[in-house]
Amino acid sequence: MRAEAVAKRALFPISVSNQAFSTRRVLPALQAVLSSYAETVIFIADHLQVYNKALQITDGAGLSKIIGEFGLKQDYREQRIKWIQRMTSRMQGCEASHWKLIGVDDITDFKCFNIFRNVMVAYYGVCCFQEDVNRSARYYARSRYPQYPLEIREQLSRGYLLEEIALNVRLHVDDGIDDEYYMGEQLGILVNLYHSKYGFNAFDLANVSGNGRKIRFFGFDGNDCASWSEQLPEA
Repeated sequence: MRAEAVAKRALFPISVSNQAFSTRRVLPALQAVLSSYAETVIFIADHLQVYNKALQITDGAGLSKIIGEFGLKQDYREQRIKWIQRMTSRMQGCEASHWKLIGVDDITDFKCFNIFRNVMVAYYGVCCFQEDVNRSARYYARSRYPQYPLEIREQLSRGYLLEEIALNVRLHVDDGIDDEYYMGEQLGILVNLYHSKYGFNAFDLANVSGNGRKIRFFGFDGNDCASWSEQLPEA
């Protein structure tokens, strides 16, 4: 973690299904971020879990049933708000004004849709970007839900990644958040994207000028203590 405090905003995404987000690990990590920024935006990618739920189609579940039940029953955002509140109550100097928690519904506006469409255009039109998305989709698909057919896992993982990229661009570019801290394995595609490794960058996807902004990604190195390091693009 950098020693100097900065009066900026940080993004702290929380994955619903990643085991890296245990209280023991998140508590010191989040406290270090909160103490260094004027505001920390905690983002719960709640609706992305529908891609995982859709695997149940191979069990014979109807798509309408999966979508309907997910819309009615998922409460990931509310659960994580209570979890964050319990943790921050144990931190000194981390008042409620230092952080806010949002979900997908809070940022899915016309800007988000335009970015998502441009991500899809990039996926179908830029071979090196498509190859990296497919490679990551295969990696994540093979590491979970082995009871389901691999091809379907890869297809749904690909959809998850493309929407995740669009949501990330919406938060960083349009909401003006320059630094991101992630507890799990940082998505290499994102780091490459913001460093223009594919011949375009996140600002191009949002159709705005970057004006010299630098988006930085930090990965968690510590376990019981806070230790962050900046993630750089692939060579």
